[in-house]
Amino acid sequence: MQLGFLKQFQKHKKESAFIMRKQTKLVAVVSASALLALGASLTSFAASKGTWMMVDGEWYCYDKNGDAYENTFCTSNGKDYYVGDDGQLVRSAWVEDDGNYYFVNSAGQKITNDWRLTAPYDDDSAEEQWYYFKSNGKRAEDEKITYKGKTYFFDSEGEMLTGWVQKSGDGWDEASTADVKGIETYYCDETGARLENSWVYDYAPDVDQDDINSDDDEHWYYLKSSGKAATGKKSNVKGQTYFFDEEGKMLSGWVVKTGSNGYTQAWNDDDDTDGHFETTLSELNASEIHFCGDEDDGHMKKDKWVKAYSNTQYGEDDDDNDKYWFWINKSGDVYVPDDSKETGIGATRYKLDDCEGDTFDDQFKEDNYDDDDNTIGLTMYEKKINSKTYYFNANGQMLSKFVKTDASDEEDGVAKMYYLGGWDDGYRKDGSQTIKDESGSAARFYFATSDNKDEGYFNAAGINGAKSGKLYSDGLLVTADDDKYEIKDVTIYTVAEGQTTATAQVASYIVNKSGSIQTAAKEYKDDDDVVVDATGFSFSGTKGALYKSFNTSTVATGSNATK
Repeated sequence: MQLGFLKQFQKHKKESAFIMRKQTKLVAVVSASALLALGASLTSFAASKGTWMMVDGEWYCYDKNGDAYENTFCTSNGKDYYVGDDGQLVRSAWVEDDGNYYFVNSAGQKITNDWRLTAPYDDDSAEEQWYYFKSNGKRAEDEKITYKGKTYFFDSEGEMLTGWVQKSGDGWDEASTADVKGIETYYCDETGARLENSWVYDYAPDVDQDDINSDDDEHWYYLKSSGKAATGKKSNVKGQTYFFDEEGKMLSGWVVKTGSNGYTQAWNDDDDTDGHFETTLSELNASEIHFCGDEDDGHMKKDKWVKAYSNTQYGEDDDDNDKYWFWINKSGDVYVPDDSKETGIGATRYKLDDCEGDTFDDQFKEDNYDDDDNTIGLTMYEKKINSKTYYFNANGQMLSKFVKTDASDEEDGVAKMYYLGGWDDGYRKDGSQTIKDESGSAARFYFATSDNKDEGYFNAAGINGAKSGKLYSDGLLVTADDDKYEIKDVTIYTVAEGQTTATAQVASYIVNKSGSIQTAAKEYKDDDDVVVDATGFSFSGTKGALYKSFNTSTVATGSNATK
């Protein structure tokens, strides 16, 4: 549900409540008056207790001795009427009889099973309050009643309670503590009815509504079918799951489990702490981590990707902060790697700075992606999601762009370059890819589509060596830079059958401007100049004709090497 819309609806409801109460009063009074006219055309009639007589336009009740009753109820046709200390019929007023409080309508009849909006018994000048008079006519006090299927609460003075209501001794009163779990606590709307299976947006129960200050905030609360405020985890609220703290406040943003059914927010509000939260998701070591959107949303996200600020920056009001992609499973758990269950691998993050650079350091630059912890080197974790492979850092943030693993963490000892797409992409790519560098120039890459380690191909890693007649280094196409043909050196890693670690070999290739490997033993010219003399040299016929042997005294090698 959209809690923001509900917030506006509740505001309108409060503004309309007073009008509704006034209308209810008018209906009640008119109905009672119509039923209790007392036969105004008569001057006297018998009553079960004495005789009623009209004297000077007022009704009195006389006993058999002719004395007027005073300060008591007289009954007529099963209805009770009160005569005051002068014996005169009392109309539209409070009546106190033997310590109990009643109300008589405009016909003088004691009202029963009915409401009355009136000033308190002992203060006519005070603001009118709602009161309920039970079947015996007594005012409801320090109790809850059910009226037409709804529950209402009344304090010791009989005033109907609204807002937060708590048990007080044997009775009920306005709430004074935020302990909604330890003390029986309910919320009643402007009509006095206890809310059930409903949301309410209001201040905490311990906030004095007449003395609200800038430190007080409104919060969302959910009242269950029992009327009590939900705490902990609440599922199936119109198909959604929500979390609440021990005081019943709905939690939003990053939420973590703290006990058997306790939850708290793992971020700070900007108003209190500039929004910075010291503990990262990986450091929380929580058994459950959830993401629930902002305060006008609040429900637990599940089986989807969400783009959000990290929990350390979530409460900061800073547009310069970056959002990251997080994965949430079907149970609503945010994926945050657990070192006790999975093993990460060391890696360094890179961006493609200049695809035409001569060396790796010219082509790639270390990049922290403006990460909140300013990390370039990191431990990354592989996870398969919907048949695609993704990598995450220790805080569950999806990685993107280029990552190169640490050779020391690889079982075969080979550092591997992976491409994970753009900021909003993230899954590991393979095959041929066209990628732009920081200046917008496009470069061709190739990432292995399977494992053929004995030929130097490692699944999804950038190829080092030949593929389909082209030369690559860390997946980047290697081309001649200055001359039409040039010799390029690339280190190739292979793992022989039956072995676990790789062997490194520096191999040389003749390539042209398009990166195509040349395999003819001849002179290679740029215009009329010989730039590479391969006369008499031999080539490998495997995977793009490896240039295996040459006369180092006559052929300049490595001057434009990619690696």
